[in-house]
Amino acid sequence: MAELTLRKRRPPEDPPLSPQPSRRLLRVSSSSVEVVHLSSEDDDDDEDEDDDEIEVVKIVKSKKQVHFDEVEHEVYYFKPYPVELVHDETLCSPNRSAVNSSKMTAEYTVLSSRHGRARRQLRNISKMDLRAAIKHGIKTPAHPNLLTGARRWKFTFKNVVYITDETCRQEITSYIEAMQIKPFPLTIPMMSRHEEVKRILKEEPHLCVGHTYIIIDQSGSMRNSDVNGFRDRSHAAYGTLALDFIAEQLSSRPNREDLFAESVTVVEMRNEGEIVHDRQPFDWILFNRLVRRPDISRPFSHGNYNKSLCLVRDLIIKEYNSLVESGAEEHELPKFNVVFLSDGKPSDDTRVFDQQRVDILSSLTAPLQSKFSLYAMGVGAKEADFTALANMVDTVKNTGGTGQFVHAGLSAVTMSTSFSAISSALTSARTELLTGKNDASPKTHVKKDFTMRETAGKIVGKVFPIEKFINGKGYTVKRFRFDKDLNERGQSPWKDVGFAAHGANGFEMEIRPLGEGAERLAYRFNEIKYDKTKVVKKVGKLMVAKKSIRANEKETKEDFHKDFCRVQNVAYDLAEKFNHAVRQATPLKAVSGETRPPELKFVLCHVYTYTNHETKEDTGVLVERFLPGKFTKYNSNNGYVREANSGVHNTRTIELMSGKVRLEEFVQAFSHWVYVHTNHTMVVCDLQGVLNEEGRYPEFLLTDPAICTRKPPRYGKTDMKLSGIRNFCSTHRCGLVCRGLGLPCITSSLANNDKKKS
Repeated sequence: MAELTLRKRRPPEDPPLSPQPSRRLLRVSSSSVEVVHLSSEDDDDDEDEDDDEIEVVKIVKSKKQVHFDEVEHEVYYFKPYPVELVHDETLCSPNRSAVNSSKMTAEYTVLSSRHGRARRQLRNISKMDLRAAIKHGIKTPAHPNLLTGARRWKFTFKNVVYITDETCRQEITSYIEAMQIKPFPLTIPMMSRHEEVKRILKEEPHLCVGHTYIIIDQSGSMRNSDVNGFRDRSHAAYGTLALDFIAEQLSSRPNREDLFAESVTVVEMRNEGEIVHDRQPFDWILFNRLVRRPDISRPFSHGNYNKSLCLVRDLIIKEYNSLVESGAEEHELPKFNVVFLSDGKPSDDTRVFDQQRVDILSSLTAPLQSKFSLYAMGVGAKEADFTALANMVDTVKNTGGTGQFVHAGLSAVTMSTSFSAISSALTSARTELLTGKNDASPKTHVKKDFTMRETAGKIVGKVFPIEKFINGKGYTVKRFRFDKDLNERGQSPWKDVGFAAHGANGFEMEIRPLGEGAERLAYRFNEIKYDKTKVVKKVGKLMVAKKSIRANEKETKEDFHKDFCRVQNVAYDLAEKFNHAVRQATPLKAVSGETRPPELKFVLCHVYTYTNHETKEDTGVLVERFLPGKFTKYNSNNGYVREANSGVHNTRTIELMSGKVRLEEFVQAFSHWVYVHTNHTMVVCDLQGVLNEEGRYPEFLLTDPAICTRKPPRYGKTDMKLSGIRNFCSTHRCGLVCRGLGLPCITSSLANNDKKKS
């Protein structure tokens, strides 16, 4: 382990001073020259080195603190001690590739300092490689000696860098040229988005669809420089993690909602486990932090598996218990993944510790089962012992979880491929959560056979088949209204309210539907009057009847229509409160007094029942007012959100105190407002209807909503529960209306636009 000590500068002929006490952090004055001694000691993770001191000289032109562990190797210039003659005295040419190419590589003379030999031994660089670099490598000027100004040369050959003196005969140092991974350029919207998701992960953990815990071995052996393309094993681990685990997923999924609310926790394993990145959003900011991390974190000490595993286990169990207590069902739980990377067997390698590992992993798979995965990766030579890693994966698989062990060897390519495979597995799990494909009881149904009503072409004067139900003519026909107050008190919620039109005593309904939804078919509907003249007349306004799209489903007001009416009533009340909140928000007041923001209104519905006198069969039909105009679906419970540029209708705007907004933004903001207003337990979505501009002020008339909840009571077949809430939050774009209402930002339309531009 390298130790840094400070001593004053002395003329070359003076005897060296005794080393000062070791210090890792030095404060230097302006324009000062420092000589730092590097002495090598044996430890458990390093190979043997000579106990020689090498002077390191550095000039600092400003007063600041310098962390030498964080400075690149090329910053230091080594003043060599007496060297030994390797072969002959022939000088190399100062010009690149101008040496005698016919000369054998072994014949080239290089004077090697003890420090240079030690560095080559530590980094697995042979003397023959050094000679080959002199003959075949790329020669460029290096930084001159800071004390004497003497020139130095830099030879680069097969990813190895050698620094020599002006004559090219005296080796100063050598090191493997690491692959340079450039940080991703960040924008202000990206950083804002990062903070938004951090808030969501902290305050709304139920939205998280996946949490990955990465345990990276940072024991002393990770300093070994034997992975091609990287400075050492630590750089290889972090580099491939950033490129093939983070960047690959970010680059291959241009839709940012695909990675919505996923978090990553990074734990470094030494004697203890240390959390270095806790619940960080899955984004480019995390990528940049992982790229920089090996330049900050120094591998040292031992690698105890169990303490890091215990740390991660406690974090997972805590989150699991919190989600279960908040009402999350088993299939709604996020995927918990542990990626464990090590370069050798554990330091805690006894039978007692082996059994502890089994107990730790079993305590995770017992409650989580298939929701827990362990991906173990061994980085080391073929003969390295990774039995412990393989046994850990077997334990997880044998107790209900999933897992995979990969021996990546010392190949950066294999490490890259392994991380890519892990990324693919996580992508599949994420897709299942957001689409609801992992529901414990997938629902299938058979549709009715039907023919849609013609709505285009020559239909004027055309008669469509209908069916009539008249009170007293073989049927008993009634009209009911759903009373939510009675329902909340546990009483029958149905109140007989009579027909809507004066004199009506029945209804007629077309046989062919005019519209089709996910759960219902829509038909033209009219109340009728049948009197002593035996003439059937339509009375009242045109309405729409809705019946189940499923075959063989019992359609009574209790079995089928109750949930729909309850959802419609709850949405109606929430819309009234939303309209009030909009009126009270100063930023949402109209600039002109001639208009005002649109209100949202859910049309109220009734249930018409008809009982067959012969069969005693009771059937119900849900009926609501007919909505004229262009019918538009604004969002859905599967995550669909109508884009601003989809179609040319409903693009009306209004000038508010906060700026110009599209009227449709109020519909999207309503779903977000409900989510916040109900303390993150509910979302009203599947919003559809028309923009009515017949009155003085515009209004949205909406129907057939869906309510998704995190906990009971549920709201019918369209309640997709937590999956529906996740779907909405992953695709919603906050705008001026959300900000005007003071809602915490879920996603930003500004950030989304930036994403498209990039």
